[in-house]
Amino acid sequence: MGMKTSGLQASRPGDGVGVRPAQVLRPSRREAPRTLGHCLQTVQQHWTGPMARLSRQWSRWAGPTLAARCRPLSLHGRTLTVAVDQPHWLQAVQYSRHQLLGRLQAAGFAIAELRLQQRSPRPSADLDQRQQQQSWDRHPSRGPMGNHVCPRCHTPTPPRELQRWGHCCFCQRSSLPPPPLQQGPG
Repeated sequence: MGMKTSGLQASRPGDGVGVRPAQVLRPSRREAPRTLGHCLQTVQQHWTGPMARLSRQWSRWAGPTLAARCRPLSLHGRTLTVAVDQPHWLQAVQYSRHQLLGRLQAAGFAIAELRLQQRSPRPSADLDQRQQQQSWDRHPSRGPMGNHVCPRCHTPTPPRELQRWGHCCFCQRSSLPPPPLQQGPG
């Protein structure tokens, strides 16, 4: 005789003569953990709608060359925003925008406008591990702290940051002008 209460499974051992029945609590059985790949497949199978279709079949409409350098980012109303990884590819997508828009409309998407945004490139497969490590080792924020402190905020600071900016990277960032506000369609 078993009943389930708040993640624990209760069971009563057999009644004995003169023994009061007791309840023994045991943890309930859990499902086996699933892999991340399995979870991602499940999400992908259940992801529906125009944005899902665009993402899954992007290379079909953009072509393999452009699809390697850009991807659909968002779909708001009839405007598709496309992320492009480098300036010269931004120009290539701009040049091909009418063809791309025509292909998407022919595929049944109610898209009237393509908006392009340059986004930082995906991690480059061209750089080998050694080059990436060398680049990281040369970064001003790397290196021993020592007894160096930022003259503005008085926090420990790597000496290369002091050599480069005269203060820590956080003070450097706060001294930069704010990014310009992007205005929406007017």
